[in-house]
Amino acid sequence: MAATRERVIIPRPMPSLEEQNADYIRSVAESDVDWFRANLTDDFLCTLGDGDTIGKAAFLERIGMGPGVDDITFEVVAIRELGDFALVQGVTHYKLDGEPGSRAYTDAWSRQGDTWVALSAQLTPLQPTTTRT
Repeated sequence: MAATRERVIIPRPMPSLEEQNADYIRSVAESDVDWFRANLTDDFLCTLGDGDTIGKAAFLERIGMGPGVDDITFEVVAIRELGDFALVQGVTHYKLDGEPGSRAYTDAWSRQGDTWVALSAQLTPLQPTTTRT
């Protein structure tokens, strides 16, 4: 009698909001449309720095065109997990035509199944600060 092999499925741990946030920024820098397609809700909305609001399809199109900036880094300011809902606030830093720039962001996330997906993003350009001497 042949032995039967039982298939064992080991659950993958749910990515943390820190990991999802880092992947979000990485996906912007690498124009990773597939990551966004899988990790944004269908009704995702992004409010751009100029005040325009775009949906998921337009957002994916913009991501596919490339980041338009270089040397993207980020810092997380706050992650507030509220049950199956969370807010991630941070600041990205980049170079645009060789000049440094920064943008604050607030992303809303929803826990769906075994992952966090982005519901919305709000981008706010930050003005360079001047130092007084």
